[in-house]
Order: sequence, then C-alpha cells, then structure tokens
Amino acid sequence: MEVLYDSLPIMCDSFYVMLLREDLTEMKKFVPRMKYLKSTFDTMAIEYREEQVVYRQQMLLRNLQKDYKKILKYSEKSRLNIKRLEKEKTIYDYGRDEQENKYCYVTVLCTKNGKEYELKYLAILLNGHWFVGDELKLVKL
Repeated sequence: MEVLYDSLPIMCDSFYVMLLREDLTEMKKFVPRMKYLKSTFDTMAIEYREEQVVYRQQMLLRNLQKDYKKILKYSEKSRLNIKRLEKEKTIYDYGRDEQENKYCYVTVLCTKNGKEYELKYLAILLNGHWFVGDELKLVKL
C-alpha cells in the first residue's frame, strides 16, 4: 500500500523512525511509485517514455538505499548505535528550481552521548505530496 505525505514534517518524522529501524525494505515507502510518477508527468504535461519513468524511479530508490548503506557502514565503523540517536531539532530549507518544482533540504540535528550529528537529505514535492529524494548523509559535527 502506498503512503502519501502531504505534510513535510510528518513525512520527515516517519522517515526518521524508519531509519532507526535499519530496514532497507521500508525505504520504498518514501520514494514515489511508478504509477504516481506517471500521473505526475501526465499532470505536468511532460512528455515521457515508459522506460524513462521506470529508470527514474529505480534510480531514486537505489541511490537512497546506497546512501543508507553508507550510513550503516559509518555507524558500524564509528561504533555509533543509530537506534539510540536522539532527535533534537529539524531544520527545513525550502527552495524551487527553474521549472518551479518545490524541494526542501532537511537537516535533522541528533545527539548521542553528548556528541552531535546531522542527518541530511533532500525532500521533493510531487503533485502535492512529499517524498525523499536523495543526498542522504549522516555526519558528526
């Protein structure tokens, strides 16, 4: 079942909870499905080929999973249990591109044993619903 988020803070909270579970399969919930991408292209009157939509959707998911694996590897290497990260504050930096598409750079400030971390990613708005785009990173401050 597809979950659509019309509120960015709700989507961000759900995404954060999913990240703490360390489950790659749940990533799919935060990437637009094929049917949704097709309807978005139709609504925006964008000409597309079927394989372009398939490629776009698969690349979004693969890149997000790849970035998440890097976070898991980083946490293992630095002995950081990400399940125990405490969320302090979320910062939203909204923007628009040349085609008037809305996006937001999301930064979640977290702490663990007095150390500060930033979880960063790009959220995109498609047809009034928010999805996780890419650029997923966890960095120690």
